Amino acid sequence: MKMPCRAPNARLQLDYVRDTLFGPVALSVECQAQLAALNLQGRPALQVHICPPLPDKVDRAHSVAFIWDGRSYHGVVRDRGKCGDGGLNLLVELQ
Repeated sequence: MKMPCRAPNARLQLDYVRDTLFGPVALSVECQAQLAALNLQGRPALQVHICPPLPDKVDRAHSVAFIWDGRSYHGVVRDRGKCGDGGLNLLVELQ
């Protein structure tokens, strides 16, 4: 029987921007996340699973930036979805 493989949690300083009626608002928070590299129609992407408790209004983020394993990542959020564990999955197209 195959056991599902789950990536270890990483502590991230997540910087994100969300749009409001009054313009973009930049926020920054430290959170636990799991990361997985993806290919999004030939472009590099990441699936970012943010573990609960969720940062304030991160589900409305339209772009994110963070450092993981000594490398800087930033990109546009292309899709998002809540998870059964109370977390949030973000599909981030890397820029």
